[in-house]
Amino acid sequence: MRIIDVDAHFHEPIDWLQRTAPDIADQLGPPARFMEIAGPLFGGIPSTFSVLPEHQQPQDVWENILPGFIEHLQMTEDREPVSHDDAGKAVFFQAEERTRFCDERGIDVQFLNPSFLVNPIVQAAGQRKGQLIQSIRGAWNTWAAGQVAGHESRLIPVTQIDLADIPFSLGEMARMREQGSRAFAIPESPVGRAGGLARSITHPDFEPIWDAAEDLGMAAFAHVGFARERINPGWANNGRDSVRTFTVLQSIVASAAGTQLMLAAMAFDGLLERHPRLTVVVEEVGIDWLPPLVAALDASIGRRPEHIQDGEYRPANLAPGDTYTLPLTPLEYLQRQVRVTPLPTSHPIDTVIQQVPPELLCFSSDFPHVEGAADPVAIFDRQLDGQPANVRDAFYGGVGEIIGV
Repeated sequence: MRIIDVDAHFHEPIDWLQRTAPDIADQLGPPARFMEIAGPLFGGIPSTFSVLPEHQQPQDVWENILPGFIEHLQMTEDREPVSHDDAGKAVFFQAEERTRFCDERGIDVQFLNPSFLVNPIVQAAGQRKGQLIQSIRGAWNTWAAGQVAGHESRLIPVTQIDLADIPFSLGEMARMREQGSRAFAIPESPVGRAGGLARSITHPDFEPIWDAAEDLGMAAFAHVGFARERINPGWANNGRDSVRTFTVLQSIVASAAGTQLMLAAMAFDGLLERHPRLTVVVEEVGIDWLPPLVAALDASIGRRPEHIQDGEYRPANLAPGDTYTLPLTPLEYLQRQVRVTPLPTSHPIDTVIQQVPPELLCFSSDFPHVEGAADPVAIFDRQLDGQPANVRDAFYGGVGEIIGV
């Protein structure tokens, strides 16, 4: 049985940009540490909070982040290597150490997302040097390819692109595919456009991206942190002493909304029909939302569980337009082309796997992030105990078959 880990990470050393693109690093100045940018990044305060009573308004961005998540962020920074010479943390970024780690856990292939790429990007934005951001993304791609050189069959960087800049994205996808990458990062929300309405990623403008993905054999990875769906700030206006309830709601309710909207749009707008060889992998947003999404997609085109035979009237088709005309159902498109991964220590799969087609789920470790686990295979083995061999094989390695690794 092969084990494909679709969501692991580099923990880039603080000096990664200086080593890769010193001209860019020099323009930014001393590199920012993770906690320096984490507060504004994760604790954004809506401007409308200014109308709340003064005693309820957050005094700084950290008040708008749950305490447990602040601890999580600090632990993430604590694992950030100081430099490429930091031998004690080599497994976080060095290929030979990482393959040894994978061998010990029976992992055949890891896809590697960035952890601290966000540091210089936020730093550049804060200094109003947005013109550097694409170069920073390109530098990360170069650095990541260099780190896995000689191990490309087992360690696969997830290419960083920007759908707002299609020529840049196409160039990076082609360049990185030549160096072994088999995946690229996409947002979980519409793509912004200065002075205008954002565009769904199913918009015809982005067809060149999906064409290239099929031609190159690269999968689209939607990773938590890109979604920009937000709940109504009015939920903070509850007459309490703080906005803590709003913060909880934003964390537990809104986090998966972007992913559900993205997958539904891909199905209903025919993106998955037009690009049958495109694979989409959703990472680190849990799986509890999958059963209601599956049920809603079926209901939207008039399908309902067989046990509902009470004779009551129900509309036959709730999908846009007079009829649903695509040859497959939305769920069938997801079964064919979409995979979703839980976190080993946070998202139990035993109940979800009974409510959705089991092939929708796939394995990830999230190593070395603190919400991952040192031995994720053992954790999932316990949860899959009693499942048929084909279900276990699909969970651990099925995604590799449709991506082609």
